[in-house]
Amino acid sequence: MCWSCNPFCGNCKPPKPRPKMCPKCKTLNFDDPDEAVKCKKCGEELAKRPPRPVVHCLFAGISCANPCNKYKTAPEDGIVRPCKYNPQ
Repeated sequence: MCWSCNPFCGNCKPPKPRPKMCPKCKTLNFDDPDEAVKCKKCGEELAKRPPRPVVHCLFAGISCANPCNKYKTAPEDGIVRPCKYNPQ
């Protein structure tokens, strides 16, 4: 685990969605990734984000739509279990 985690890197936990830039006024907008919203400055309608790809997580043994980099390797102890970001 890193000492100062970059919230956009996705190495130790799922990455946060990047802010959307308004095509009209170039303002950055932090929003809910599942909804189309309006720009907080000019009111321009912002496009809805494309869905994230679903991958098979080797760490948890399930399909994950919000993966971190743990999905690439199996756990060291060999016990497959869901992580805290994808409880089931």
